[in-house]
Amino acid sequence: MKARDSLHPHAWSNSLPPGSGASAFDLAMRRRLLRSLAQRGSSEVAVLIVPGVLCWVYGRDAPAAPMLVWWASFILLMLVLMALRRRMETEASVPDSVAVPRWERLFGWLALAVGAFWAAPIGIALHPGSSDFRLLLYLTLTAVLASATTFLAPLPGLFWRFFAALYLPLLGGVFWFFPTRWPYLLPLLLAFGSVIARHAAGGRRFVQLQARQERRRLRLAEQYRTAKEQAERALADKNRFIAMASHDLRQPLHAMALLTETARQRNRDPSLAPVLQDMHGCVRSLSFLFEALLDLSRLEDGSMRPRMESVSLDMLFGEVATVFTPQAAQSGLRLRCRAPLRGTAWVHADPALLRQMVFNLLHNALRYTREGGVLLGARRRGARWRIEVWDTGSGIAPQERARIFMPYARGRAGALVGGPGYGLGLATVALCAGSMGVEYGVDSVPGRGACFWLLVPAVPPRLHHGAPPPADQDRPQAGPAHQLLAGECLVVDDDPQVRAALALLMQSWGLQVETVASGAQALQWLAQGGRPQAVLCDQRLQGGESGFAVLCAVLEHCGHARGVMLSAEHDSPQLRQAEEEGYLVLSKPVCPDLLHALLSRWLGEGAPSGAAQRAPQ
Repeated sequence: MKARDSLHPHAWSNSLPPGSGASAFDLAMRRRLLRSLAQRGSSEVAVLIVPGVLCWVYGRDAPAAPMLVWWASFILLMLVLMALRRRMETEASVPDSVAVPRWERLFGWLALAVGAFWAAPIGIALHPGSSDFRLLLYLTLTAVLASATTFLAPLPGLFWRFFAALYLPLLGGVFWFFPTRWPYLLPLLLAFGSVIARHAAGGRRFVQLQARQERRRLRLAEQYRTAKEQAERALADKNRFIAMASHDLRQPLHAMALLTETARQRNRDPSLAPVLQDMHGCVRSLSFLFEALLDLSRLEDGSMRPRMESVSLDMLFGEVATVFTPQAAQSGLRLRCRAPLRGTAWVHADPALLRQMVFNLLHNALRYTREGGVLLGARRRGARWRIEVWDTGSGIAPQERARIFMPYARGRAGALVGGPGYGLGLATVALCAGSMGVEYGVDSVPGRGACFWLLVPAVPPRLHHGAPPPADQDRPQAGPAHQLLAGECLVVDDDPQVRAALALLMQSWGLQVETVASGAQALQWLAQGGRPQAVLCDQRLQGGESGFAVLCAVLEHCGHARGVMLSAEHDSPQLRQAEEEGYLVLSKPVCPDLLHALLSRWLGEGAPSGAAQRAPQ
């Protein structure tokens, strides 16, 4: 019987802090060490070889039958031990609290039996054995005791049983085995026993130290796991709060943007123009900051998962020109978009994430550029397209480039030129790029500007789903902001401020606007003869009513109308269904220039006949 890494229950308890008592950790460790003891095969080898040598030496001077019986009995005992070992392996599913005490008791009795079996030749050779055999027997048994101590020392209960069963017969038999030499051999045996006992105590202390270190490691691991779970819960709670509050936060921002644009268009006082222009810029900056914050939250909690598909860079660049040309003009800058030849540049990316990345880079460039301009371009680089945003701003120092894409990090020169900011735009770019596997970076010369770039996988022309529609249909051009329109529009939104702001803005464009708060009111207005050419419908209405279902119902009654979803939510099953079915979805706060360009195209095309029309995306 041998063990390598175990402790008796009492010794194990002594290794624990006071008052801790037995625990699941203690039981698991004791069971693991008992299993290690049972799996050792050196005892079986020793029983096959060592007793055979003793029988051969004993048989040279005396009848070998008693020794052969002892050898055979020892082999049977080893077979029993092997059967118990297999049984122990089959009880892996038995709880430690049940299995460990039972196996420790059984192993204790087995240790006593094995020690007694090893000591049995002392009684057998007490009279007929020769002096040479007796000396060989003592040397063999002391070697067996020393060898077993190495493995049984961590188990005091097993060790002391085995030690007593073997050492005491050795100590007592020295008087009869060596009647003339026992005064010399007895002190040697006593010294040997004390050394063995001391060695066993050292082995126990070593295993106890290992147990304490393992316990400390597990305690630290548990503390780390608890702290990690707390941090994840805090992050999830924060992201959940932002997601739940996003709709309510976007509504007043959306209304503010619409009211500011209405005031700008209706203003006839030149002295108020700069004030309204500054308000317009503040609303735009607040909108980008809000979008970046929400995107960061969604990317951090993993709720934003890329939906990879073929995206036309020509369409993306056209949208950039529509959205950012007025902002650049207001800042006295020139915005140029240099797209590749029409229909030749397609990339494999998530359309929403790629749009957000490019928009953030453009917004960042316009924010930190005081004179000159900004250039958006794309170049083919092997199997990828390199999208570049150049500016003539203050540039970025080399030591700041490593952290410029981290949340809340801003370059020193950018902070001085750009004024207050939170450093979320580029962090959102980095997270979006990481989620899609897109490389990104920046090249800059301080004082001369910077070039932010993205390397996006290209899609061969034969693999994308058709070429984009003609430019005048697919890309709303940045026309005059005050161009008058003609037609009737229906606005479905449960927020009275948003309804009023949309109505005022669209009426300033010369449109007739009807506003309702629910699907029932919209159908009632249609039943009274309302025939809108364009329908703007919010996604989340009062009472949990689905805006997409309302839009579909309205368009079924008006086969000549076009419809668009307005949503203050980032993602929902209804929005995904609307996009998959080809409906246009605009996120709040909606850019007034984009909305004007969209209505200008719809109302300028005439009223198509037939079933409900989907807005091309």
